[in-house]
Amino acid sequence: MTTVDTHRITDFVLGVIRDMLNMPLPPTISPATPLGADGLELESLSFVELTVHVEREYGIQVDDETVDGFAHTTLGELVAGIRARIADKALVGGPSAASPEPESFGPQSPGLRDVKRLLALSQIIPTADPDDIADDADVVLDSLTVVWFLYQLKEQHGIELEIDHAQAADITSVGALHDFLRAQVGLLAGAGEPRGEVVGS
Repeated sequence: MTTVDTHRITDFVLGVIRDMLNMPLPPTISPATPLGADGLELESLSFVELTVHVEREYGIQVDDETVDGFAHTTLGELVAGIRARIADKALVGGPSAASPEPESFGPQSPGLRDVKRLLALSQIIPTADPDDIADDADVVLDSLTVVWFLYQLKEQHGIELEIDHAQAADITSVGALHDFLRAQVGLLAGAGEPRGEVVGS
């Protein structure tokens, strides 16, 4: 990777952060600026949103343990981590002619932790840390919150679903919503075997 790559990654990350905060960033930002306290003051939900944008832009995956550590990470460390993952991806390379892509059976169902993140992003259960949401926490879905939740589901996981009034009335907890999504994504898989939820999500 080159210095130009580092600058481009930094610009992308700062652009995402600026859009999330909806305000100009201070000119004193440097690679040593912390992402969390005493720096950009990002919180858990912002780290999740930032991760989604980075994964989409660069086609990489960032594990939950790494995301959890962003509160103690500097901008420079984040950019270096992204750069390293891009380099690893380039070394591995894409599928060759002799190794065709594995057959896809449709989208993967969001894991329980993903569901909590979606509920937090949708402000159905307002919290700065989705991990604080209990598995049996109450969920109330009305016409407005359903629309916002489905929007986040599509944006974060590329899954398009519909939830009618009767189905929404039956979804009264985080666990019930998780089970509903697993069943619906299984139906979307069509003739293929239903995919399990994302491991580690």
